[in-house]
Order: sequence, then structure tokens, then C-alpha cells
Amino acid sequence: MLERERSGVAVVGVGKYVPKKVVTNEQISAWTHIPCETIVAKTGIVSRYIVDDDETASGISAIASRHAIEMAGIKPEQIGLIVGCTFSGDYIYPAMACKVQDLIGARHAGAFDLLANCTGFQVGLGVVANHMLSDPGLEYGLVIGTAVQSRFIKWTDPSAMYFGDGAGAAVLGRVPRGYGILSSEVFSNPKVFDSVRLRGGGSSYPLRPENVNDGLQYYEINGLEVWKQVVQYQPTVIRRALEKIGKTTEDVDFFVFHQANLRLIEYLMGKMKQPMNKTYTNVAEIGNTADASLAITLCDAVKAGLIQRDSLVVISGVGAGFIFGATVICWY
Repeated sequence: MLERERSGVAVVGVGKYVPKKVVTNEQISAWTHIPCETIVAKTGIVSRYIVDDDETASGISAIASRHAIEMAGIKPEQIGLIVGCTFSGDYIYPAMACKVQDLIGARHAGAFDLLANCTGFQVGLGVVANHMLSDPGLEYGLVIGTAVQSRFIKWTDPSAMYFGDGAGAAVLGRVPRGYGILSSEVFSNPKVFDSVRLRGGGSSYPLRPENVNDGLQYYEINGLEVWKQVVQYQPTVIRRALEKIGKTTEDVDFFVFHQANLRLIEYLMGKMKQPMNKTYTNVAEIGNTADASLAITLCDAVKAGLIQRDSLVVISGVGAGFIFGATVICWY
């Protein structure tokens, strides 16, 4: 295929890893004293999965990545760039992606992490695609979304009902013009910066013997503010991304959303006047897997045959900060 005919960049392989250790609503209810029926009514979540003590963010990322590479039909050495999308890497630094690079044997790749929380995978797709479009020598890229949240959750806190662990990955490759990523949009609302946060270990809140019992190492979440931000701005970011290519939500064949809350996804689809059969949800089974959520959901939808060639697909998430993102893809 001539270079001028290969001007598109698309997802050519997907993979995921969900841990085996389940946390049921009955367990959450015992810890938080929230009735199981209330958890389901509020979130739609029935179960979530968390890593074992010996599992690491880089380790589960490598598993998901190997699956994506296998689907793409390439070798790890062909990957030129790896972007890890996570806030829960093995360490504060160095980047988790560098460890994954070693684990999967992608010896010719460059690697780094980015932080956009629950829309990180969507942002990562755009970053890698832009690198590929500006560098003709870059044939394949790898985007990973990873969440090991269980180690930052206070399980007696009501917000514990939402969260699980996991990893998802996508290989990007070159495709004919008109296919692949058509547009991307990201904007943020810093006025609600502190509504979802993890302070402990940051430079403003370094963990020390004198504050180790202050709870800084756990999530802090204003759930009502999250809901308000999502319903106000997520349809906006989707509309902006579609407007760039002269499309509307009516033209979209399939939506892939961050799986924060089943009720929230139902509300969003209703607000955009779109039927639920134009999306896929797994939040009931695996909970909110943060940075991994979009990647895992995309993997599930592809493997279920819900996304076909020529489908117009929107991938959209909302991350702490707050960061809103949407990517539009003509599926290849």
C-alpha cells in the first residue's frame, strides 16, 4: 500500500485483563452498611474485581497488551510507541509504560505515561495517533489503560461500591485514508479540581509518619458533583468532536463510554436521544475500572461483534480534574 493511501490511523487490535478476585455487593454492604438493593438501584453495579496481592499494574497491563498484539497479528518488536494511561502505576515514577515495554519485549519502542484519569485511554488514542501521523516511520503504537484502585479505596466508605481493577489495551496501526481516528476533542473544567482527588503521596501531601493515619492515601469523591459535571459537559464534548467532521449524534453507530455508573450512562443516552442498543455496558459486572474502563469496554464490544467495519464510533470519557474527552473513529 502506498504511503499516501495509508494516511489513516486505527485500532487494529484490542485486549483486556480483569482480575479473578471478586468483591460482591454483599461484601460491600457488610462493610458500608448500604443495602444491596440500594447499590444496584443507584449504580447498576452487582460485582467488581480486584487484583491479588502479588499482581502489579505493569503486570496486568502486559497481559492486556499481549492480547491486543495477538489480535493485531504483529510482533512486539514492531511497536514504536507505548503510552500508559494510569494514575495507579507500580510507583509514582518512573512511568509504568517503561516496565510494560520490557515485559512484552517491545524493544524498539519509546514509552511514557499520561494522566487524564478516567478518560486517559481516549486521550492516549489521540496522542499516539498524532505521533504516528507526524512520523511516517512509526508503524504501530500501543495505548494501555490501567487501574489498580483497590489499594487506594477505603472499603468502609460509601464510594467503595463503585470501583474495581483491570487493564485494557489497543494497538494502533496504519489504514487507508478515511478510516481510523477522524477527530478528537478534549476540554477541562478546573473549577471542580478538588471534587475527585487522591492527595496522599503528591508533593503537596507527601506521606510522612505524622500524617499516615490521616486518610490521605484514600480516594475522596464528591459524587453529586461528578454527576453534575458529566450530564452538563459530556454531551458537549461529544458534539464538539462530531462537529469537526460535520456529523451529529444521529450519525453515530456506536458509543463507547467510561463505565462510571450504569444509571449515568442510561441518562446520557436519553439526553442525547439515543437508544441503549447503540452502546455497550459492563459496569454491572466489573464496576468502574477508571483508566481501564474505556479500553476494556471497547475490547468487549469489538469481541462481541457490536462494532463493524465502516461503523462510526464515539469513544468518550470524563476524568478527575475535570477532563472531558471524545474521539470519533470510522472503524476499519
